[in-house]
Amino acid sequence: MGEAEPSAGSLDVEIGGLGGEVTLADLFPPTWVESHTDSTSIDRFVDDSEFEVSDQESFESIPTHKWDRYVDSHTEFDDWQSMLSAAVERYVLERAGTTGSDSDSDADEPDAESESAEARA
Repeated sequence: MGEAEPSAGSLDVEIGGLGGEVTLADLFPPTWVESHTDSTSIDRFVDDSEFEVSDQESFESIPTHKWDRYVDSHTEFDDWQSMLSAAVERYVLERAGTTGSDSDSDADEPDAESESAEARA
């Protein structure tokens, strides 16, 4: 009971071509979430949903059609796949150093061109 639950932002996302471990917080920084959703962070976005998300497994067990409906109602995207693809594109471009962002991103290997998500999260 005294143990803190992990935040949604710490959940891992498996994205083809990105390599390494990428979290929802990596893909969805607060400024991006604020401009594309009605939430201020990915943690808040998940917390405000009707779904109990306490770990990776519980997030992945959300029925796709219900999560898509939530995304459609609370973002500018029609479904999770569209939202995830847009976030992956931003992430890849930022890592490649082509967004003009002032973040301290590493542009080590801009070979991650895949926008496809192999898993919902």
